[in-house]
Formats: sequence, structure tokens, C-alpha cells
Amino acid sequence: MLPNIFRNKFMLSLAMLSAAVAFTGCSSLVYDDLSECPARLDVKFQFNYTLDRGEAFAAQVHSVNVWAFDKAGNFVWSGAAAGEALTSPDFKIETPLGDGTYDFIAWCGLDGNDDFSLATYTPSDMHELEVKLNTIEKDGGDFSSSHFKALFHGIKTGVVHKVDPYAPSITTVTIPLIKDTNDIAVMLVNQDGTVLDKNDFSVSFSYADAWLAWNNAVMNDSPLVTYTPWSSLSGATTSDMIPGEAETPVRSTALYEMSVSRLIAGGNAYLDIVRNTDGEVIIHVPLIDFFLLEKGARFDMYGDQEYLDRRSDYSVVFFLDNGLNWYTAYGIYINGWAIVPPQNEGV
Repeated sequence: MLPNIFRNKFMLSLAMLSAAVAFTGCSSLVYDDLSECPARLDVKFQFNYTLDRGEAFAAQVHSVNVWAFDKAGNFVWSGAAAGEALTSPDFKIETPLGDGTYDFIAWCGLDGNDDFSLATYTPSDMHELEVKLNTIEKDGGDFSSSHFKALFHGIKTGVVHKVDPYAPSITTVTIPLIKDTNDIAVMLVNQDGTVLDKNDFSVSFSYADAWLAWNNAVMNDSPLVTYTPWSSLSGATTSDMIPGEAETPVRSTALYEMSVSRLIAGGNAYLDIVRNTDGEVIIHVPLIDFFLLEKGARFDMYGDQEYLDRRSDYSVVFFLDNGLNWYTAYGIYINGWAIVPPQNEGV
């Protein structure tokens, strides 16, 4: 048995060791000069919802707005950022949120964007976060001829953040984004050498997709919008676009570029081309349906809606005969692929 003096020293040392172990954690319950463990919820963003799946957030997204709602659906926090900070691979927004389960809604690209308006930046619940396209009212209808700045939507639900005062509790939630704006280029090409002028035709795309809900769905009461070109050009092409021809001569062209809001599979959207000399509608086609025909086997890994959301730019080529009518024998070229359209009434 140890002598009392050694036994007492051993017990004292054991007590000191136990105390040291007990207070090597992050808590400052006893000693005020000890800092607490980090307890934070960070938000970052990701945009790779494209056909090539490459990360493009830093290149394409120039502003972010994000809102958090608690389990009961109540608004609890919002954050925003814009500019150069978003180009950093380490970009994230810190939140003050504590223990809880949260839903996040993001609208990105609103900063300096005159084409879309958010219903409110201080919502009481997420359903108020609606975005509407700013249109021009003319002849009793809604029109848009703007070249849109990119608009993105993101949603992440059921994020659990649990704070542990005795251990680090840093949670990072990544919000995936979907691009809601699209560019459509429509080219008319002569079939026989007839010179085309951009003013010979009027091009429009009609679709009721101007109002987007908090969950990025097109709202049921969204008005019909007539989209018209923000750019029109006359020119010529030597591209070998006509099947069966060894050499393609120089052909006159007219090019029209439009921006449109989110495209929905099954949406009742029509492209109309009018010959201005007599007001005749020479082309009337359900364009979204034709976009999905072009999807074909090349992108069969995607569902129809996913394909439309991943692709944000489209090119459409029609050939015209010497009467400036659609030469349907050549079909339609969409994104460089020939499409033979089904027979449609009114086409």
C-alpha cells in the first residue's frame, strides 16, 4: 500500500487530470474565457442543371436572394449578395439560424433586372415569393420584346440543423438552381434564291408563362404573352443545311432572336410567322412539342421537363419557297437537327 503522502498526491493529480479533460471541450459553462464551439448554418448555391452538367454558377449567376422558413412555414431569415463575391469558389452566405428544420427558396438574377419583378422581399410565408414578367400592354394583350437577363430559381426543403454546444456543428446547405429564361433564334432561309428582308415577316411566340410561383411552377392564372424579337437581321448563309445537295449556294436569310420565360412540357405555345405583304400566317407550329421531338434519343436520359430546364437556348430554321411560303418538304431544323413535323391543322 502507498504511503499516505504518495496516495494523496496521486489522488490530487487524478482530480486535476479529470478536470482538464472535462473542460477541453468547446463549452464555456464554467470558464468565461473559453469560446463556444462553432454552430452555424451556411447556404451555398449550385448551377449545373445544363446539358453538359458543368458547374456554371460563378459564370452565369450575378446576384442571389434566398429566404428561409421554419417547419411551420413561417419566414425566419433572408439573405442576399451580388457582384464579384459570387465568383469565388468559396462563396456562401452565413445565417444566424439555430436549431430547427428549414425550407429555403432562392430567386437569383433579380438584381438590376428590369424584366422580372418579385412580389415581395419580406414574405410572411413562401407562397408569397412569386415572380412576374414585366410586359407591355398593347391592343388588350401582353407583349414582351426584351432581351432577358438570366433568372434562376432554387428550392431546398427539410434541412435539419442541430446545434451541439460541445462539438462543432457547421451545416452547409447547397441549393440547386434552374435557369428560367430562354433564348430562341428563328432563321428563315430561301429555297430558290429569293432575297429575304427581315421586314418581310413578323415573328412571334405566344405562351402563358409570365408568372412563376414560389415553387417555380407556371401559375394557372398567368396571362398569355406574345413574345416578339429583340433583334432581327437580314443576311446570307453558305451553310450546307439542305439534304441531298452536294454544294449549297449562298442563300438569303432573315434571323429573329427572342427571349422567353420558363418552358413547360405540354404547354400550349405557338410560334407564328406572318408574311407582311399580305398578312398571311405562313407558319403556325407548337414549338415546345417540336423542341421535345428534337430531344430524341440523344437526350433520352432526361424526362421532357428536365430537358427543357437544362437547355436554355434554341435555334429553329425554316426554308421558304419562291412564294415565301414554308417549304415543308425540308421540315424544320431545330438545334441543327432535321425534324419532320407531324401533320398539324393550321400548318
